[in-house]
Amino acid sequence: MNEPIYFSLYQKVPDYNVRIFKTANWALGNGVELEVNIIGKSHRVISRRGEDCLTEFITCFDDSLPEQALESVCLQPGIAHDQEYRSGNLAYRVNVEHVSRIFNSMQEFTDTLGGISETLTHEFKSAPGYSGAPLPFTGLALNSDTNTFYTIHTYPERGISIISQTAINLPVLSTAS
Repeated sequence: MNEPIYFSLYQKVPDYNVRIFKTANWALGNGVELEVNIIGKSHRVISRRGEDCLTEFITCFDDSLPEQALESVCLQPGIAHDQEYRSGNLAYRVNVEHVSRIFNSMQEFTDTLGGISETLTHEFKSAPGYSGAPLPFTGLALNSDTNTFYTIHTYPERGISIISQTAINLPVLSTAS
């Protein structure tokens, strides 16, 4: 598997059918609600607060993924995608990296984070073209106290992991006149 891997961010929820392996509903300390989905070796996170909604994907390139993304970035080895997006009352700060490190388990990944309150993970026991250990997996972790979620996608057959950290804050509006 040498397909390019992309980070994509959309306003609202795009019209894009996904096969969901696992799902969870989480809440950040600031009231933002997250619907997290593992969709194969990819993920989708829908972030909502009131009428404001952003949807994040990290996935291999797919021609059927809608084009009208706020951002769609091909992730490259050694280059971090570190960006802040504003949509309505959401300030969405994401850092995604393509790293030359394989985590053996979700626990090993979360041990590097601290303060995790929830996790969701899925291992791929029959990854095509791969028969070694560790098994590839996709995982998401939540730290509701810091309004942050983390993701990991491991590709042992390629010797890489894709990791991300996303903090969602509510901008403070000035009341000074």
